[in-house]
Amino acid sequence: MRLHAKILLVVVPLAVIPLLILGWFAHDQMHSTAVERSSSQITTLMDQMAYNFQRHRDVAEANVELFAGSSLMRTYALTQDEDERYVLMLPSLMKLFSSYLRAYPDYSEIRYLLPDGYEDARTTLMRVPNVTEEEGDTLFFQELRRFDGETFVQVSTPPDSSAISLQVARPIRLIDLTTQDPLNSKPTLRGYLVVTMALDFMAEQIATGRIGKNGYTLIVNEAGRVLFHQDPSRLGQQLPASLLNKVLEAGESKQLVPASYQEADSLLATRRLHEGLLLIGVLPEWELLEESQRLGNIVAWVILGTVVLMIIVLLIAMNFLMVYPLRQLMVAVREIGDGNLAPKIALSTKDELGQLAMSFQGMAGSLEKSRIKIERLAYHDSLTGLPNRFQAHENLHHMISLARRDNGKMAVLFLDLDNFKRVNDTLGHQVGDQLLKEMAARLTSVRREEDVIHREIPQNTSDVLARLGGDEFVVLLSRINNSKDAARVSSRILDIMKLPFHFGDKEIYSSCSIGISLFPDDGTKVDDLIKCADAAMYQAKEQGRNNFQFYSASYNLAVFEQISLDSRLRHALSNNELELYYQPLVQARTGKIVGLEALLRWNDPLEGIIPPDRFIPIAEDSGLILPIGEWVLREAGRQLGVWQAAGFTDAFVSVNISAIQLQRQDLVTIVDQVLKDNGLYPRQLELEITETALMKIRPEVIGDLDAIRQKGVTISLDDFGTGYSSLSLLQELPIGKLKIDKGFVRDMLVDPKDAAIVSAVLFIAKSLGLRSTAEGVETPEQAARLTEEGCDQLQGYLLSRPLPVSEMTRFLKSRKINVPHSALERH
Repeated sequence: MRLHAKILLVVVPLAVIPLLILGWFAHDQMHSTAVERSSSQITTLMDQMAYNFQRHRDVAEANVELFAGSSLMRTYALTQDEDERYVLMLPSLMKLFSSYLRAYPDYSEIRYLLPDGYEDARTTLMRVPNVTEEEGDTLFFQELRRFDGETFVQVSTPPDSSAISLQVARPIRLIDLTTQDPLNSKPTLRGYLVVTMALDFMAEQIATGRIGKNGYTLIVNEAGRVLFHQDPSRLGQQLPASLLNKVLEAGESKQLVPASYQEADSLLATRRLHEGLLLIGVLPEWELLEESQRLGNIVAWVILGTVVLMIIVLLIAMNFLMVYPLRQLMVAVREIGDGNLAPKIALSTKDELGQLAMSFQGMAGSLEKSRIKIERLAYHDSLTGLPNRFQAHENLHHMISLARRDNGKMAVLFLDLDNFKRVNDTLGHQVGDQLLKEMAARLTSVRREEDVIHREIPQNTSDVLARLGGDEFVVLLSRINNSKDAARVSSRILDIMKLPFHFGDKEIYSSCSIGISLFPDDGTKVDDLIKCADAAMYQAKEQGRNNFQFYSASYNLAVFEQISLDSRLRHALSNNELELYYQPLVQARTGKIVGLEALLRWNDPLEGIIPPDRFIPIAEDSGLILPIGEWVLREAGRQLGVWQAAGFTDAFVSVNISAIQLQRQDLVTIVDQVLKDNGLYPRQLELEITETALMKIRPEVIGDLDAIRQKGVTISLDDFGTGYSSLSLLQELPIGKLKIDKGFVRDMLVDPKDAAIVSAVLFIAKSLGLRSTAEGVETPEQAARLTEEGCDQLQGYLLSRPLPVSEMTRFLKSRKINVPHSALERH
C-alpha cells in the first residue's frame, strides 16, 4: 500500500468519524422525538377508547340494576301462577323491556332467565329468531350460575347472535311476602335479568381512530382472534403466538413494544378493556424513520463532500512535504544495498526527514560490523560458541561433496551426554550449562592439530565440531582412511570425558555415548548420515552408555520394525484385528475339562497371525497393554458366558495379566464388572501373573490381588521356576495356583534336573495348599508322570492346541480329548 493511501486511511477517519457521530446523534434524537410523540398519541387515543368502553359498561351495570329493581320485574319474578304470569303480566313486562331498548339504542336485547337457564322472557328490536331457549348448557350461563356477586359482566356471543357483545346480568333474589314469616325469610334466586349491549360503538371508534398517518387500532380476545379491525378482511384472523405473547406480557405498560405485525416492523401499545378483551394500537416503525432518514441523507452528502475535498488537499501537501523527500531516501537505501556505504542524500531540510537522512549515513558505517555479528549469531551456538545445527549441516554437505569428488571416506560422530537431565534436575541448569561449555572445550582439545572450527570449509583436510542442541554434539571427520580412525577419535573423547568436572566446590563425573556413521558405507546424504549416527548413539546407550557404536543396519531395521508394529497395533483394537484363542486345561486324574486359557493373537492384514511374544512387549512399552488387556479380560468373560449359556461347559477361563495392568488399572472394578455382565461365578475366572510381574508391583497392588482372591477369583503364578520369587514371597502373596513352565516339562523325562525341579514345584504347591498346572504337556508319558507326581491339571498340545472360538466350540460339543485314558489312569 502506497504512502498516500496509508496517510489518508489515518487522517480521513479522524474527520469523518466526528461527522458520523454528530449525524448519528441527530438521527437518534429525531427518532426519539418521533417515538415520544407517537407514544403520546397512541396513549391518548387508547386511554380514550378504554374510558369510553368502561363508561358504557358502567352505565349498563347501573341500568341492569335499575331494570331488575322495577316493581313489575319483581312482581313477575315472584308470581308462581303461570296463567297470571304469562297471560296477564308477560305482555306488560315485554312492553317495559321494549321501552328500555328504545331508550338505549346500544342494547340489542333483554332476557329474563330462570334459575335453571330457561329463557322465560326475551325482547329485541332486531329481527333475530329465538333459536335457543334452553341456555342451561351454555358457557355463559354456567359461569353466571357460579357467580356470587351483584352484577355479572362478560364479553361473549349471545346464543341467538354471531356478534360479539357485552352481556350484563343481575341475579334477582327476592323474599316471598306470602309466606307465614316474611321477616325471617331469606331471599331466594328467582332468575337472572340479562341485558345484551352491542359493541358497535367500539367498532366505530376502531374504524375512525387513527395513529399518525398509517397507525390503527384493533381488538382481539385472549386467544389472539381479531374481533374488531378497520379492515373487515382481517376480522377472525389469528395473531401469531409470538406476537400475542408480547402483547400479554406488555399488559397496561405505557411503553411501546417493538414487534413484527403483518410482515412489517411496528410499535405496539395494549390496554385490557375487559376480561378476555384486549385493545391493541399499531404504528408502523417506518413512519417514525422518515424524518431521521432525511437528516441521514443530508449528513451523508456533507460527509462525502468533506472527504473528497480533504483528500485533494492532503494529496497536494503530501507530494510536496513527504513523498519527494522519501524518494530521495529510497535512492540512498538502494545504493547502500548495492554496496555503497557512503551515499549522498540531496536533502537540506532540518525536520525529521532530514534527521532520518543523517541517520542513514551514520548507519551505513556500522553495517559491516553488524553483518559479521549477525552471521556469527545465525551460524553458532550462543552457549558454547560452536557451530550450530544449521552450520553443521552446511559443513557436512560440503564435506560430502569433497569426499565424493576425491573418492574418499568421512565419518560423523554423534555424541550425547549420559544422564544430563539428572545434572539439570539436581544441580540446576546453570551447572548444566557450565558442563556443556566444559565438554565443548574438551572435545576441541582432543582433535588433531589441523582441525579447526569455522563457517567455511577450506580445501585442505579439516574436522568440524558442532553442537546440535541440548546435550547433543556432532563431530565431522572430513578425511579418514578407515573406520579405525573414527574409533580412535571416539576413544580419545571417552577417555577425556572420564576425568571429573570441577565447578567451584562441586566435582561431577560424566560420560557420553557416541554413535558413528561412515560415508559412503552408511549413507551419501546429510540427513541419512546424521540419522544413522543418531541411531548408533541410541544403540550405544542400550549397551550400557559410556561407549561408542558403529551404525548397524540390522539394528536399525529392528527399530523400524518395532515402530511399524507399534503404529499398526494402535489401530488393531479398533479394527477388530485382535482375536482370542483358547486352550483347554484338564483334570489330570479324570481327563475332564476344567478350564480354558485365553491366548491373544493378532490377525494383522500385512503379516497374518502375529504371536504375542512379538507385539506384547511393544504394547507394554507404549501403554497399549492397558486397553488391550482390559479387552482380553472382558472378551474372555463374555465368550465363557456364551459357552456356559449354551451348556457346553462350566469350566473356568484363565487370562494373563501384565505388570503394567497391575500397577495402573483398577482390576478389582474390572473383574467385578466382567463377572456381573456375563453371569459368571468368581471361581470361573482365573488371573495368571508371571513371577517377574509380581516382583515389580507395589505393596498396595498386592492388597488389590488379595481382595480379588477373597471374592473367589483364583490368582495363578505363571511360568513358576523361571523367575526369582522366594518361598517366603509365595507365602505372602495371594496365590491359589502354581503353573510349571513348559521348559521344565519338555525335558523332564530325559533330564534329571528338570525332573527334580518339577517334583520340587509340585511338592511346594502341595505343601502350601496350592493347586498346580503343568504347561507344555505333549506326550502320554509326560501326562502319566505328572499325574503320578500329584499334578492337578494338565495343559498342552497332547490335549489340544490353542483353537479359535469356532473350533473350540466344536471341541467342547464333542468333549473329545486327545489324551489316551490309559496315560491318565496309570496312577
